[in-house]
Amino acid sequence: MAASLAAAAVFASCATPPPRAAGKTTPTYSTLKLGELETLFKSDASLSLEEIAGILDGDQTLRPPEGPSDAELRALASRAMAAVESEYEAAIEAKDYPKAISRLDSLEALSQESKLSALLSPKAASEAGAWLDLRCSFLVQEAEQFFAKGQSTPALLTYLDALERGRAGTPSFKAEELSVWATRALEAKDRRSTAILCRELASRSIALPPAAQAFLESKDSMESMRSGVITIRVDKGIKIEQGLGTPDRVLGTGFYIDKAGFALTNYHVIESEVDPKYKGYSHLSASPSSAPEERLGAKVIGYDRLLDLALIKVDVTPDYVFSFAESKGPPPGQKITVIGSPAGLEDTVTAGIVSAVGRRILQCGNAMQIDAALNPGNSGGPVLDEDGRVVGIAFAGMLQFPGLNFAITASWAVKVIPELFQGGELHRAWLGLAIAEKESGPVEAGLGVTYRHPSFTAGIEEGDRILSVGDDRPKDIAAAQALLLGREPGSLVQVSLSSEGRERTALRYLGDRPFSPLESAARLDRKDKLFPALYGMALTPMPSALFESSNYSVAKVWPGSIADESGLSENDPISLKRFVVDQEQGAVIIQIYVKKRKAGFLESIIQLPASLETPDLI
Repeated sequence: MAASLAAAAVFASCATPPPRAAGKTTPTYSTLKLGELETLFKSDASLSLEEIAGILDGDQTLRPPEGPSDAELRALASRAMAAVESEYEAAIEAKDYPKAISRLDSLEALSQESKLSALLSPKAASEAGAWLDLRCSFLVQEAEQFFAKGQSTPALLTYLDALERGRAGTPSFKAEELSVWATRALEAKDRRSTAILCRELASRSIALPPAAQAFLESKDSMESMRSGVITIRVDKGIKIEQGLGTPDRVLGTGFYIDKAGFALTNYHVIESEVDPKYKGYSHLSASPSSAPEERLGAKVIGYDRLLDLALIKVDVTPDYVFSFAESKGPPPGQKITVIGSPAGLEDTVTAGIVSAVGRRILQCGNAMQIDAALNPGNSGGPVLDEDGRVVGIAFAGMLQFPGLNFAITASWAVKVIPELFQGGELHRAWLGLAIAEKESGPVEAGLGVTYRHPSFTAGIEEGDRILSVGDDRPKDIAAAQALLLGREPGSLVQVSLSSEGRERTALRYLGDRPFSPLESAARLDRKDKLFPALYGMALTPMPSALFESSNYSVAKVWPGSIADESGLSENDPISLKRFVVDQEQGAVIIQIYVKKRKAGFLESIIQLPASLETPDLI
């Protein structure tokens, strides 16, 4: 009896809640949610606006009854929009034009958001209305900054970017300004910029700079062009293998793109100079083709890991500076020439043709396939057309397949060179989405979304189709990646979507893209959700008693994907036996038990590798 009473007393003491402190109440969902948004607003006003817009545009029936009211959300949104406007004005005051453009893009996107546009101040609304004019104006001012530093190449590329954007709208470029820039291009011996600006002047019946026509009709000799190519050496000290020490050297090629001594090469050539994970010795130097024994001092200025590009500064005034071709890329069959230092044999010239274009072997952009001989040491060398203009940057050759070599298309390099001159690693804006270009059966307009990275908020999901990003309507993944190159991480953009035949828009925050997004996704997300991005197949989990299922049915297979090439098809039952992320190799390896319908439900265990560095992300 005593034991029963004691047990009852213990039970009663556990079941009875402690008395509340005077004056304290349980926080409501509204208070908690507003607190979260307030914290988000203090860390990133633009990101909080994406969240608020998503709540306001969402299904009202799904919002908790005690959730924040529309009035509370709009009050916080008004403060966040004022913060974005303040950042915009501060960037203009500081003459930080890339940031000013980023915040201007956000104001323009907010002006298109139906439930938030009325909260813009009259001044911000006016700036958003003049978005294209102001964007072009900021680009021109950024170009002037580059030119004042003696960096003519990024100055001309930035000015031409403004000119190209202006042609699509109403911004006017004064004749005097165009003439000044045409003269600067001529003085820099930049054939691409001179040709574009002279055509612009001619279209307005304005006299061309003296000697411009003769310069454009002339052609540089191979001897002159060879003098603009350098051999790049990275000394990494002594490598110890099996108790023996051998010199550890990296050889590559570079070519001058600016008369101030700036040269372009591959990132993988100079990786040890900037990789924080590398802790050993690393020393960069450059040798001119005319004096291979010389070791000129050099340093890395900027680099882009996704496009495998790097900009270095050499302590010399080059005798020759290369110009880029105007076209987006040469067609298959066009003759090309490559200059480089294969195996350290500097000043080597090889020739061939463009074998194919549009090869998607990089995480971003397109590459061209060429049959000109490439060997270790050629990396970073210029690929030239018959006029001696750069159409590509050599970056990869396959020794086991002679004649199968690749180069980065120069039109992609041109887009990022100004940012490389800003210094450091190039930061890429992205939407956190995996895209599939090919679909089976009838295909709707737009790009199909197959996966959303878990670090991005809901709002765009698998099955949605992207119709436009801002004012642009990308036709393929490469086009979407190209237009995002003109956007800064941390800015806002309006994305038009189609979901089950219904069109809608979403305000989205552009994140700072990591080098390997799927590596982090593999740590954060369920394994089966990664399959569309990695293997090109969607899975439906089978009923499971505990947590995450290991048994699935194939719901969809995208044409041309790893799953498709492996013979998998819809409704195939599979069981996931192994899922390994190999960070060193940059790959995911799975083992699955499968009954393939196409093989008469023959049971088998297959192993499938997939690269974490997929080119299907935007």
